[in-house]
Amino acid sequence: MGKIFTISLILSFLFYAKCEAQRFSGGLRAGFVASEVSGDNLGGPNKLGWHASAFTFTPVAENISLQLEIMYITKGSRSVPSERNNFFEYTFHLEYVEVPVLMLMDVSHFSQTPVLENLILHAGLSGSVLVSYREEEDGAPIPPPGGQEFHPAELNIILGFAYPLAEKLNFQLSFSNSLTPIRPHASGETIWYNWGQYNTLWTFSIAYIFW
Repeated sequence: MGKIFTISLILSFLFYAKCEAQRFSGGLRAGFVASEVSGDNLGGPNKLGWHASAFTFTPVAENISLQLEIMYITKGSRSVPSERNNFFEYTFHLEYVEVPVLMLMDVSHFSQTPVLENLILHAGLSGSVLVSYREEEDGAPIPPPGGQEFHPAELNIILGFAYPLAEKLNFQLSFSNSLTPIRPHASGETIWYNWGQYNTLWTFSIAYIFW
């Protein structure tokens, strides 16, 4: 149900952005996610996922643009059984609808180096709403213990860059980390800067600008 809602939302978003094409540009983006969860003692990134989104952007100053995006993304962590981990099998799968708001900066204004002048840097925040989750150990579901329920939403920071592959085709690399916890630690312990478990991820994607 969450995926159907997201697809409908993305199509509506694209239709609106297309109607505003005189002021806005936009397109679609999709790719892979390498993720981990802090506090699971597994290290990482250790889980491969995916994301897909629609985005629109508009210039707000010289070499600066503002971008709004609607994304469906999977996060979490994983332990593949092996001799090194005593054949421990674990899957922590999270699905979110996410809305990033990014500032884009064209580096050509600051550098004439052949490679660097094509870079577009981006930074911003995103809000995520949890759609579904699955946590399993050795193939069996793990019910969340009392006091360790998942938070319904999270706030994230995003940093990255895009590099053109063709006229309307870009490769994009982004780093993202939760600013708010996805759930409390199992022990319930908190430190002033650490209130629970957090998502950390790298996204590798291809973006196509339609207009």
